[in-house]
Amino acid sequence: MKNSILFGKYILLFAFFSTSILISCQKDKEEEPAPPTKKELLSNKWKVSDVKNAGGTSVIDFPLPQIVCLKDNIFTLKKDDTYTIDEGAVACEPSTAQSGTWKLTDNETKIQFTPTTGDPLIFDLIEVNTTTLKIAYAITGTGIPGADGTYTIILEKA
Repeated sequence: MKNSILFGKYILLFAFFSTSILISCQKDKEEEPAPPTKKELLSNKWKVSDVKNAGGTSVIDFPLPQIVCLKDNIFTLKKDDTYTIDEGAVACEPSTAQSGTWKLTDNETKIQFTPTTGDPLIFDLIEVNTTTLKIAYAITGTGIPGADGTYTIILEKA
């Protein structure tokens, strides 16, 4: 009789541990974090690492004032839908420093920046991940042969 009571305790103890293990495994599966949304990935500080013309040629090292001054700017997109552009050591003329609001549009394929003064600027969102942001913008009417076209701007997390 004593052996059957002892055996019953072991069975009860085994059942308790088995149930605990199964429950903890189920919790682990349920608590996997959801992948970040595009807005969450965009909400960071970014710095320009490259600019490519429509032909895919890098123009980041061209000695154009508009590109030279852009390379050290910091673009900050915040989760509260505001943004700032802070100029680095090389300031653009006219200044590109600004602030305003931003939002994803067209089924999250475009980013619209609305400065506190001036017209909204809309970029095509090509790619965003935890370290890189690629956007595109069409430039027309420059009057410079071969300068018009869609430019891809590649930014790295700052």
